[in-house]
Amino acid sequence: MHDACLWTALALYGLGILLIVPSVKRRRPSLSPASLGALGLGLLAHAGALATEAARIHRLPVTDVRSALSFYAFLVTLAFFFVYLRYRIASLGLFMLPLVFLLTLISALHASGPFDSSAFRGGWLLVHISSIFLGYTALFLTFVAAIMYLIQERELKSRQPRGFYYRLPSLEVCDEIHYRSLVLGLPFLSLGILTGFVWASRTWKGPWELDPKILASLVTWLIYLVLFSTRVSGAWRGRRAAYIAVFGFAAILVTFVGISLLSGQHGYIPKLREMP
Repeated sequence: MHDACLWTALALYGLGILLIVPSVKRRRPSLSPASLGALGLGLLAHAGALATEAARIHRLPVTDVRSALSFYAFLVTLAFFFVYLRYRIASLGLFMLPLVFLLTLISALHASGPFDSSAFRGGWLLVHISSIFLGYTALFLTFVAAIMYLIQERELKSRQPRGFYYRLPSLEVCDEIHYRSLVLGLPFLSLGILTGFVWASRTWKGPWELDPKILASLVTWLIYLVLFSTRVSGAWRGRRAAYIAVFGFAAILVTFVGISLLSGQHGYIPKLREMP
């Protein structure tokens, strides 16, 4: 059931992305009902896959890298709908949804196996995982807004803007999405790291503070803290803030995927499988 729902979601996401292209090409201000319908049904199918897996393992269905990517893809799709309903930016789907398709494909190609660990039933860990993923989702939107800002600014400075210029939101809208998503994402990221510390101190033995993923998470958090403080103070705006947002999301990818494969205690989650 889980695999069938996930493959259905993947197919509908792909169809929805393909149907976005004509709307963007023709400079339509909104997406077609067919595109939104396909994406909405894909989101429902994806929710069904997550719910089925959660019922099977009796906890949040994030137990390895691929299941984490699936959960993240679901949240990004949900975020797309929220932002699209607010701003009606048709081209936003071409920036956000290809990543959703890729992550869902990786997850669908993975054959999930049995999993059982009492360590995954703690309330602290539930809050930790949920907060981290919500933070990552909002900060991906910060990254997308930064990319759109940089493209739009380059087109404006060229004095001969090409066709894509007319398919992107204004610099003001890009900056507004950038700031609002940053303000939303940083508190969730902070809460996720804090609850992760609490859970690790109660569960792990030994010098857990030096775990590579914990150190990478702290570096990522500091990048976004600097970005937030400079935005609030007005010291960094525009292009400089956009570049830092791109750099920050690159740090998230390293932390989320790269370090997860190296971390001894935090790698989604080989050691927890061995715990009684």
